[in-house]
Amino acid sequence: MANSTAAAAQRKADRIRALREEISGAELRDVLQLTHEQLARFDEWSRNGLQELERQFDVDTTSSQRRVSWGMRIAATLGGFALCAALVLFFLRYWGYLETWQQVAILIATPMLLLATTEFAARRERARYFTGLFGLVALTAFIMNLAVLGSIFNLVPTEGALLPWGVFALLLAYRYGLRLHLAIGIALLTAYAAATVTTLQGNPWNYFAGRPEVFLPLGLAVFLAPFAIRRSGNTDFDPVCRQVGAVTLLTAILALAESGVPSYLPWDRETIARLYELVGLAVSVGAIWWGIARGWTGTVNTGAVFFTIFLFTRLYHWWWLWMPKYLFFALIGLLAIGLVAAFKNLRTRLAITPEVGAA
Repeated sequence: MANSTAAAAQRKADRIRALREEISGAELRDVLQLTHEQLARFDEWSRNGLQELERQFDVDTTSSQRRVSWGMRIAATLGGFALCAALVLFFLRYWGYLETWQQVAILIATPMLLLATTEFAARRERARYFTGLFGLVALTAFIMNLAVLGSIFNLVPTEGALLPWGVFALLLAYRYGLRLHLAIGIALLTAYAAATVTTLQGNPWNYFAGRPEVFLPLGLAVFLAPFAIRRSGNTDFDPVCRQVGAVTLLTAILALAESGVPSYLPWDRETIARLYELVGLAVSVGAIWWGIARGWTGTVNTGAVFFTIFLFTRLYHWWWLWMPKYLFFALIGLLAIGLVAAFKNLRTRLAITPEVGAA
C-alpha cells in the first residue's frame, strides 16, 4: 500500500513539474494572462508541493533526478543478479567441504538472513532500491534452498517446488511493492499450473514447456486477473499482470505457429501452424487496439512487437524459398515503410482534436 501511495505521489509530482515548466514559458503565460501576483502564488504553491512530496515519499522532482533514479533502478537490478550469481557460485565452490548438517543449516539460515536484511532495508529507505536488490537475492537463496535440500536427501524433482517458489516471490512483491518479484512469481505459478496439467495427462512434469497450448488459457487468465481482483492495494501491479499475461499468451501462439505440434487439435501440422499464425496476427492486433483504447502503453508495445514478428515470419514462409533474396528484403523494406505510415496515420487519429462547434 505504501508503495502504491509513493507511485501516486510520483505521478502527482510529475504533473506539478510539467505544469511549472509550461507556466514558465512565455507562450502559455501570455495565453492565460497571469498577473505577477498570480505567478508568485503558483510558484510558491508548486514549489512547496514538490518539496512536501519529496520529503514524504522521496519522489523525483526534476528531470535530472528522474534520469538518475532510472540509473539507480538498473544498477540495483543488475547488482541483485550479480549477487545471486555470486551466492550460487560461492556455494558451488565450497559446498563439498561441508558436513551434511552444516549444509542444511546454511540452506535454512541464508534465506532467513537475507529476508531480514530485506526487511531492514525496507524500513530504512522509501525508494526501495536496496529492498529490491536484497529481495532478489533472498528469492534466489530460497529457490536454491529447496533445490539443494532435495539433492542432499535424494528427493525426486517434481513440479511441487514451483509452487512455494512462486508464492514466496509474490509475498515479497506484495510486502515491499516489488514489480520484478511479482513478474517472477506469476511466471513460476504459471509454470506450476502448466506442469500440473501436464502431469495429470500422464506426461513427465518437466515436459510442460513442450505443450504450448497449455499456456493459452493461463496467459489469458493472468492478463484478465486485474479485472477480476478488485483491491485497494498497489495499482502499479496491474500493468505487470497484463504484460506477463500478454507475453505468455503470444509466445505460446508463436511457438505453435512455428511448429504446429504438439497440439491438441486433430489436424495436420501445416494446418495447425497456419491457423495459429492467423490467430497470432488477430490477437496482436487486438492487443494494440485494446491497449490504445485503455491507454495501456505496455500492451500496445507488446502487441506491436508480436504483430511484426508474426507478419514477418509469415512472409518468410511464403516468399523466402522461391523469391530472389534481394527482392525479398526489398519487399520487406517497403512493407516496413507501409507499417510506419499506417502507425503514423493511427497516431494522427489519436491526436487531440477540437470539439465540434468550437471556434
